[in-house]
Amino acid sequence: MRNLGEAVGQTLTSLPVSNSTDKPDPVFCPYCGKEKHQELMEMPLVGKRWVVHACACDIKRIEGRRAEQKRRVKQKRIEKALKLSSVNQSLRQMTFANFEMRPGAETAYHEVKDAVTHFEQREKLGLLIFGDTGNGKTHLTAAGANACIEQGYSVVLLTEKDLFSRLNATKRFSNKTSFQEIMNAYIEADLLVWDDFCSSQHLSNEERDWMFQIVNGRERIGKPIWATANLTPAEFEHPQTPYRFDDKGRLWWRVIGNMNCIHNSASNYRALEAMERMVGQGNVERTNS
Repeated sequence: MRNLGEAVGQTLTSLPVSNSTDKPDPVFCPYCGKEKHQELMEMPLVGKRWVVHACACDIKRIEGRRAEQKRRVKQKRIEKALKLSSVNQSLRQMTFANFEMRPGAETAYHEVKDAVTHFEQREKLGLLIFGDTGNGKTHLTAAGANACIEQGYSVVLLTEKDLFSRLNATKRFSNKTSFQEIMNAYIEADLLVWDDFCSSQHLSNEERDWMFQIVNGRERIGKPIWATANLTPAEFEHPQTPYRFDDKGRLWWRVIGNMNCIHNSASNYRALEAMERMVGQGNVERTNS
């Protein structure tokens, strides 16, 4: 059996460390050709030894490899998150540039922009945009989500209906994605965008539990949720609203306790477009008659 001294000696020969106190010959970097700095240092068990320091190009290469490894890991997380997002390609086309600003949407717009710009600084602080259906809430949060994806963050963007559908689908024997895999993605993604939050009228006990797991899990690890809800200010402030999910209001207060809540008072653009089409058709009929 080798003694400790032999083991240490063999280890030193495999490292950029001399096996004596005599100053070694110069060591040159094979990449940049510059002489590497050597220093006489106290080593555990063996005393003073000369140590060869890495040169700047060595450090740069090592840091580059580490950065590339991190980038690949993060890219895989992004791709996985996108696969678990709502299958709606139109959401991926929504940007701040093609958002049509209308009176009443200004505060929500600036809140989402701030959430993108200061994503790291805000930590678990999310946002809840509530208001009339069809007034641009989804477009704003999707635009912010797409901007975060461009910055390298993993984002899951889905509707409440899709959330329950995907988790329920794991009960089927033929489903290839496990419940825990989906749940972990929803909890661990850098950002979860929850569209149509609070839209389900009748929640099963299991669905309530899933919602709590996601909200509580993200709170524990400091990850934000961006949500949209078709609630009026009166509904948002109604004393019974917190108890739609559980009899103690645990989920509701956890959600809004970690969010900036903004009322988007912009008008329903879908209704306006429908009215314009109706008016247009009326004009055509009158012209033809």
